Amino acid sequence: MPAKKLTTTPTEADLEAAIRQTISRVFPNLSDGDIRHQIKFSFTFGHATIKIDGAAGYKSQARADIILFRGETPLAVLELKREGNLLVAGDEAQGLSYARVLNPMAPLVIVTNGQDVRILDSYTGKALKQTSISAEEFSAVVAAAANVARGNVKESIQTLMGTNPQVWRQAVEHVTDATIAELTAKPDAPALPFVDGFLLSRTATSVVLDHLEKGDRLILVEGPPLIGKSNVLRDFSGRARTGATFASLLVEASRVGVIQSLANVLADKLNWPVTREEARNWLMRLSKSDGPALVLAIDGLNVRQSGILTEIEELTSSRFGNGLRLVISVDDSAVQQLLVASNSRASSPIGRRARRVPVDRLDDSEFQKALKTLWAMRIRMMEGAGSARELRFPWALRSMVWSIMQDPRHQDPSFAAVAAPMLGVRLIQQARDQFTDPELRRKFRELASALLKDAQKRKRPMSLILESMGIFMVRRKKLAKHMASVEIDDLIASGYLKPGTHSSGEPVLLVRLPELLASELALLIATELTSYAKASPVGAAQWLAGVSICLPLGDIVSSQAIIDAATSDSGAISLDFIGELLNTRPARKTLQAGARYATHLPGLGLVDFTVKADGSLLAEFNGQRHLLEMDPDEGELDTVYGDFQSWMILSHLAAHPFVSVSNGEEERVDPHILMEVGSADVVLRSVGPEMQFNGVLTHDIPGAGCIVCHNAGIVEPITYALFSYLSGEGASAKDWIEEACRRSSLPLIARLQIALLYAGEVGSKEDAAFAKQMLDGPVAAAFRQLPPLHPENTPQEQTIPAIV
Repeated sequence: MPAKKLTTTPTEADLEAAIRQTISRVFPNLSDGDIRHQIKFSFTFGHATIKIDGAAGYKSQARADIILFRGETPLAVLELKREGNLLVAGDEAQGLSYARVLNPMAPLVIVTNGQDVRILDSYTGKALKQTSISAEEFSAVVAAAANVARGNVKESIQTLMGTNPQVWRQAVEHVTDATIAELTAKPDAPALPFVDGFLLSRTATSVVLDHLEKGDRLILVEGPPLIGKSNVLRDFSGRARTGATFASLLVEASRVGVIQSLANVLADKLNWPVTREEARNWLMRLSKSDGPALVLAIDGLNVRQSGILTEIEELTSSRFGNGLRLVISVDDSAVQQLLVASNSRASSPIGRRARRVPVDRLDDSEFQKALKTLWAMRIRMMEGAGSARELRFPWALRSMVWSIMQDPRHQDPSFAAVAAPMLGVRLIQQARDQFTDPELRRKFRELASALLKDAQKRKRPMSLILESMGIFMVRRKKLAKHMASVEIDDLIASGYLKPGTHSSGEPVLLVRLPELLASELALLIATELTSYAKASPVGAAQWLAGVSICLPLGDIVSSQAIIDAATSDSGAISLDFIGELLNTRPARKTLQAGARYATHLPGLGLVDFTVKADGSLLAEFNGQRHLLEMDPDEGELDTVYGDFQSWMILSHLAAHPFVSVSNGEEERVDPHILMEVGSADVVLRSVGPEMQFNGVLTHDIPGAGCIVCHNAGIVEPITYALFSYLSGEGASAKDWIEEACRRSSLPLIARLQIALLYAGEVGSKEDAAFAKQMLDGPVAAAFRQLPPLHPENTPQEQTIPAIV
């Protein structure tokens, strides 16, 4: 642990003069050339390198920490206070601590204010009687030091960590960096939450900082799993370093409690073996000291853990000072257990003290910032990504970024990736490439089996049914029938499952690796699909569409299931089955007066709708009633889309080459699917409870249907499938394009136009030239033969509803 020389610029003249004066006074018999000083130096705590700037301390705290050397060996630690400042016991303690953490240890500590001088033996901590040392006395001190072990390093670290902000702030920032590094994905650990260089800028981070600036001591960062709460803590920890007000220490919550987790991480990262009580005392001292406030950023709190609520209450109580703050991430399903006293409706102490910061899907501003972050990483999202609901989930962006970064081409600084504007079956293939541990795959297969059976149970509470259509969750009692409790506990401890309680009262487990679960679900569905398809293609198509609508990412999972079934040893997927999926065409439906429907809306929960005679809807939730009246500019509320799940599955399937074999002859199937599904006269995209993602720019043409405006980008999976086909085939797709144009289908031509626009934009010069040739030729000619768009050529934003 050698001292390092870090001074690179001249120190201030008055400080230099004070140092020379002290050296001459304390070492009168040693020549000036024998002793030199270092105003900037460093030492280590475990793996943390702590840098000390004596000049900065002299300006801000009227005290400079300086190392005196004789040759290359530390001679003394000089605690130099400005003239007129009294010497106190803390000066000696700090000097002794610096001396003892150096390697080799400095044998002497000199504490002076220019008038009074105290010299201490670093090994014993005792003061020497004299205020100067002769050459002979100095040699004796050094000789004695060679036979004495170093002083109590643990005590020295404790002193510096409790009294010197310049030291402890660097130390806790190192611990935070080390924790983030441990949670950053690696090729052999792709499931870890962070990706190097990828950090989302969230509004919630600014709100957390605002609360801290106002003096709040407890902030709860709350939201559903996989929504980016850990990212907020990481973001906050970085932003806290830009000012002098806060120092953030990121700690993973564990089963041993907050304080013991802190003690463990200090021992591991700083080589400071403190007990739980010593860690608590350290927090107590810091909480009542001057300098920056220490913010414990606690990630992944389990409110069911024994004693955890008592710890939080204590750490935020008046027993601790304002110099300690807590920022805690917690799942929204567990928040009430923190806020409400047990067996009471009254607020708990935590509920009275806490400031709540919600985190939800990325809003428009946050998504635009995410796009800039991606572009800085040489990843460009295609136009239309802003309308993709699934890409507003941080886990989806994280998965996409990680996969791109594993591509060897991305190591080339001149390479830039173009990312799809929506999720597709590629997500599942990436999961299979990344997660190869057979034991993990086996456990997720059992998890997928339980979830698949649970998803088809109609006796579950309606609110649970509706919410589970958008989030991978399974009832705990259902999973217990498929997996041993020890394995469930292992998945929870490893962070793959998150326990919670649904608003219906059901204990549930939320899955924190959606892409791997989707992969295993596809394999299970493929096995059942093979059995159904052999018996009846019609029954198989109906069963698959029904399963698809019950699952998050159901259309993607089902598309992959078809691929898995077709490529299995049985190869039982027939063209009749594909034909049955095609026969179930999407259609607009009119809701009859008196009909009742239900949905789950974020922030509201279960909402019941009743269709009124005039076409308006009566919405009921939480005992409240609201009438949603018709708006002529927004379309009719009583008109919705139905029966589109089969074509959604085909939309994703058609994005990949698909071949049928008959009598030894192969024929591409995907171009036929593209032609048929691409002609749909309704907008084909998955919808969710958030209205902002259901509305896209469209042209509604009487007699022709509703089509997406090209200004919206690629927002339908079928349009992305067309883009993929045209990008892959290039000029070979000319005959197919001309045939599509001859069909006189406005929806098909409109989708083809959008696909060609982007195929030319992201492709080679040859691709761009071919795309322009097709757009200016057959596509333009086809448009002239079809009904015109809105006369003013202004697209309207239309909300696309759906029947569940």
